[in-house]
Amino acid sequence: MDEKELKALLDGVAKENGKAIKDAVKVEVEAATAGLMKSDELGSKLEALGLKDDAIKNLTEAVVKQGAEVQKILLGKKEDAEVSLKDQLKAKHEEIKAAVSKNSSVRLEINKLLVTRASVGNTTMAMRLPDVGQLAYPASVLNSLFRHAPVSPSSNGVIRYYDQSAITRGAASVAEGATKPESAITWIERTLLIEKIADSIPVTKEAFNDVYFIQSEIERLLTINLSLKKEDLLWDGDGITPNIKGVYTSAPLFVTTAYDDSVEAANVYDLVATVAAEINASGGGKYKADTVVLNPIDTLKMKLIKDSSGRYILPPFVSSNGDITSLKVVESSQVTPNTLVVGDFRYGTIYDLENVTVEMGWINDQFIKNAFTILAEERFALLIRVVDTTAFRKVTDIAAALAALETPALP
Repeated sequence: MDEKELKALLDGVAKENGKAIKDAVKVEVEAATAGLMKSDELGSKLEALGLKDDAIKNLTEAVVKQGAEVQKILLGKKEDAEVSLKDQLKAKHEEIKAAVSKNSSVRLEINKLLVTRASVGNTTMAMRLPDVGQLAYPASVLNSLFRHAPVSPSSNGVIRYYDQSAITRGAASVAEGATKPESAITWIERTLLIEKIADSIPVTKEAFNDVYFIQSEIERLLTINLSLKKEDLLWDGDGITPNIKGVYTSAPLFVTTAYDDSVEAANVYDLVATVAAEINASGGGKYKADTVVLNPIDTLKMKLIKDSSGRYILPPFVSSNGDITSLKVVESSQVTPNTLVVGDFRYGTIYDLENVTVEMGWINDQFIKNAFTILAEERFALLIRVVDTTAFRKVTDIAAALAALETPALP
């Protein structure tokens, strides 16, 4: 039964029952031919459309034969593919025997369906990394520059200390029988409050428990946030409660007057060395500047200094790692570009009342919302005694200080 015969049967249906019935019958016949229904199901549907028994019989038989022809065609294609491979082997029989005896190879081309990763649809299969990428944040360097000391829990959150207020040094050579000289000293008691920094974040219980990385991410977030705030305050906290007083705020301003017009082709190396000499000399030997803190942009400017021939210049008092004589060069993005601090950082102490603590609790109606708040806090203070602020100097305008140090150009 070919397509022409099937078409003739459908035309007969249209002649007896009308075009609308023919179209409906055609839909059912095509479905049956495609294997979507059995012959008895087709018969029931044709009967429901009002076809007579002989018409139903003829169409059903035609569909069965048509389906058989389709299957034969499909099976024939499969057999052809198999025969194709056999034909290749048969054609190359002698070549294969020769190849075996000579231990060589024979090339055969076989048509096949290539399976690729795209063959697997809607998959999330992958190697999943357990960590989470972090957005950039400044490094914490200032905290490690100072000494650390613990604070007793019974301190009332206050540090009390004494500074010498005034000294009269009367020691002198004395003649026999003369009145002996006399010295005098007074002191002043000072206080320093232990301050607190804190941060918090609300989170649902489901998120905290069900998403494996959220707990560690939140704890890391809060810890990093506190360290960044601490770093900021250690640098330029204003000292007004609840802020601690930072080293940049405590350090006296470096005054260039005594060194004006004294340095040929002055650069940042020269400036740092001059500030360090000022600290060491003014302290009478008590202080020995050991660190300079700059913005990374300013350290880069130091390293890129060249002579007129384009060769890099490394002063004789600078080591290969960039340290200046006995000064360690420390970069911090907390430092405002074009500023710096030089100092003897042994005279700054961070007093830690408690390290970072993390707690959880409910705020308002969080309990009934199945949520809670995670709180992190830290209590500490930076002590630079008033009498030891001169162990540090700050430069608020590097460019202006260099211009002041520079020797005037010859007329």
